[in-house]
Amino acid sequence: MPPMITVFLILLGVVFVLLLFLLEPSESDKRIQERLGNLDHRFIEEGEQTEIVRRVTFSRIAWIDRILRETNSALHLQLLLEQAKMGWTVGRFFFYSACFMLVGAIIGNIWMPVGFVGWFGIVLGVAPLLFVLYRRSARFRRFNLQLPDAVDLIARSLRAGHSLPSALVTVAEEIVDPLGPEFRQCADEMTFGLPFREAMLNLFRRFPLPDLQFLVAAILVQKETGGNLAELLDKTAAVLRSRIQLQQKVKVYTAQGRMTGVILIALPFVCFILLNVIRPGYTSPLFETETGRKMVYLTLASMFVGAMVIRRIIQIKY
Repeated sequence: MPPMITVFLILLGVVFVLLLFLLEPSESDKRIQERLGNLDHRFIEEGEQTEIVRRVTFSRIAWIDRILRETNSALHLQLLLEQAKMGWTVGRFFFYSACFMLVGAIIGNIWMPVGFVGWFGIVLGVAPLLFVLYRRSARFRRFNLQLPDAVDLIARSLRAGHSLPSALVTVAEEIVDPLGPEFRQCADEMTFGLPFREAMLNLFRRFPLPDLQFLVAAILVQKETGGNLAELLDKTAAVLRSRIQLQQKVKVYTAQGRMTGVILIALPFVCFILLNVIRPGYTSPLFETETGRKMVYLTLASMFVGAMVIRRIIQIKY
């Protein structure tokens, strides 16, 4: 492919993606749509639907929306997007992935032979999924840190004479995203007639965290057996805080190992890019010869094994 055509296609893809981001709704419009949607929001998963029904758009193109609606992977992807609170439809996610894949293939065509262009495009095409998983993980961490304070607030509300749904509303009003809106949705579901048990289980499905599982299990067991719920929540909050403290200690003790793993994995790729920018074609023997290709495959495999070993060493189960 001639260099001018390659540059034109790269610029065309970049401009197209930028236009899509610039045409996104404003934050106020998103908040309005979110508030309206939470009035009858439904949890999407395969099987029986237990929440208030709402039609979720998978794509603005009708025939694509129908196809995605019948695909299990699209249902799970929609759940990931909701957990990450991206505001994307599944169709838009696939469009972004296709754009990144195209740009990756075009860029790879400059540095790599034809046999490896597809691999570079696939790697870059996974970038939107990695970004969604990162946003999801960040929301889960914030939710986990806010949970002990929410449990304390529920216990104080119960001691003040409020009912449990009213205590959940208090949490929703006093605590910011992500925990506040999720408890608001849980309270709205109970207000609209969903059984208490189903509302709490739906909350856990949206945020499948071990700490939240402790809270949900404690509340449901107390509802069935009776007892002092405020006292039980105080003990639960103490357990959650001790778990968070242990998590923070583990992060401190394993910070050097995690940073070492990131540097060792990123260093070969950074060197490869810099070498090709400084001296184009310098790494061509790695892809044009049989020995070079074997070295590339062996290096990638050994890096993957090394990353798994480092992860296993620094991952402490408790």
